Amino acid sequence: MTGIIRNCIPPLCTLINLGAGAVSLMFTVQEQYRMALSLIAVAAFFDVLDGLLARLLHCTSEFGKQLDSLADLISFGAAPVYLIFFYKLSDMQGLGAAAAIMFLACGALRLARFNLLPPSKKFTGLPITAAGILLSCLSLLDEQVKPHLFIILITVLSLLMVSRIPFPSLKKIAARK
Repeated sequence: MTGIIRNCIPPLCTLINLGAGAVSLMFTVQEQYRMALSLIAVAAFFDVLDGLLARLLHCTSEFGKQLDSLADLISFGAAPVYLIFFYKLSDMQGLGAAAAIMFLACGALRLARFNLLPPSKKFTGLPITAAGILLSCLSLLDEQVKPHLFIILITVLSLLMVSRIPFPSLKKIAARK
């Protein structure tokens, strides 16, 4: 495999991640919430795949790291929070919007901090990918769950992203098994 092709494979996976997140947003606006959730899952698959392929093909780069963070902000920040906002919090305009903005802001701060830290076996703060997937899965909760519970859960996930709490890296856990 030529170097140029090899170096393009991980960013292509990152762009598929980004595309899936963007299309998820479109499905959310069209009130097709299950499809929106499915596309966030597709984005998660390609988010894992891009990093895995970059390491296997020995083509990690600063460019790839930055591109991945931009894609993650869309796929695991904007897409999940819009899904929850439109599907579960549309009646709570002010408070729901504030929670959504907080989640996006904390996700962006988390990604910026991650990009500046040296590689580590642990993450500082909950990764936005995990927070976004958890938030997306909340859309599966029963209709009888009160909107205020969603606000509390969004707040907790937001604070965990910017916390100094160490979280294990899934790739390090998988490597041990």
